[in-house]
Amino acid sequence: MSYDLFFKPNSANLTEDQLTQYFADRQNYDVSDGQAFYENDDTGVYFSFDFDLKDWAEDEYPIAFELNYFRPHFFGLEAAPEVAVFVNAFNLLIDDPQTDGMGRGPFSTEGFLRSWNAGNRFGYGILSHNKSLNPQVYPTADLDHIWHWNLNRAARQKEVGSSLFVPKFVFVKGSEQAYAAVVWPDACPICMPKADIVLIVRDELSSAPNSNGSDEVIITEWADIERIVTQYPYDSAHGCFLLTYETAPDALVQFIRSMPLVPYELEMRVANDGVLNAELVAEIMSID
Repeated sequence: MSYDLFFKPNSANLTEDQLTQYFADRQNYDVSDGQAFYENDDTGVYFSFDFDLKDWAEDEYPIAFELNYFRPHFFGLEAAPEVAVFVNAFNLLIDDPQTDGMGRGPFSTEGFLRSWNAGNRFGYGILSHNKSLNPQVYPTADLDHIWHWNLNRAARQKEVGSSLFVPKFVFVKGSEQAYAAVVWPDACPICMPKADIVLIVRDELSSAPNSNGSDEVIITEWADIERIVTQYPYDSAHGCFLLTYETAPDALVQFIRSMPLVPYELEMRVANDGVLNAELVAEIMSID
């Protein structure tokens, strides 16, 4: 199931080459054969535009946008400004055929989010018909915080340069609620946001020689490292602790090296599109 939105140029002069160049010039798009596919590696959000402007009739809407349902709410939040900028760039009219959609006419961000959220809620309704499903969930406010952090991660990394590592949030599978995690390689200087768990990569700080040559990746809960991390300044503007040093302090190195090996397996990872809004899932699952 997906949210489908259609666009019509106000001018017959718009060409596929213009659209191809437009999307190619924007971040996170892969463009080929009349499709522009958006995928943000940091946030996990993806959607697509398809266009075929050959011999289109005046009453047709030859450009289509698709955003999947049954996704966390931030998929709509990230898509909305991309659609708005696209519509404004080419002065497009829209056709939103969803039940709670905008209909035909001008585009609005508010209308887009109202329409997509209603459809996404309907998509969550699959849970009320198949209660054997056990989706991974996370509170909406925290999902929002994580999405904003990931969305701005690259800009923040560029701002601090190579002096600090800015990790992105990933999710690790729980019994029902997922765990928000960040990766910390070899006690490197880091902008450390509070996370449920920290995936500590030990290469140079390995506790023992590794025969297969791979790094040790261990899982540790925030409570286990909180005492160490909170000794450093807190950046309230960005919501993280600033672990700044030229060389990791001996006490920190020994602490990391001494941590028990609790291995992390890739199958424990949950993609961002598979972590649903906990409150909406609870509401849907309560439906008889």
